Amino acid sequence: MTVLDWSAPVLTVGDPIEAIGMRAGLGAEVNSMLSMAMLAGPVLAYRGTPERWIFLTGPATSTSNAVLADLVRLGVGLFPMGSLIALPCAENLETARWINRPMPGRPLPPWQAVVAAVRRTSSVSSGWL
Repeated sequence: MTVLDWSAPVLTVGDPIEAIGMRAGLGAEVNSMLSMAMLAGPVLAYRGTPERWIFLTGPATSTSNAVLADLVRLGVGLFPMGSLIALPCAENLETARWINRPMPGRPLPPWQAVVAAVRRTSSVSSGWL
């Protein structure tokens, strides 16, 4: 298990950490589903129109084109390796905040669990399309 430095103001996406972004409404549903499965992990929110949530996960796995097409259709973004994500700190408290704070020593949720929760949520609620 990799220990991450959660006090750094910027996080770089790449092994061992990935990031999945989506609208806040969809994110709230996904977060609820992950919480019920005891798979919730760190989630950031960024102010904007619409507000965006970013789920931090373990390493990405290969997936089918159909799954990727579903994510694109839902407006879900996969952050490419090397992307920088600003973590909430004194300088950006007006625009960035934690929805779920990271728990030191607790592993990140599996990437595929977050992707599956997005797809399950969208299949029960057509309101996110």
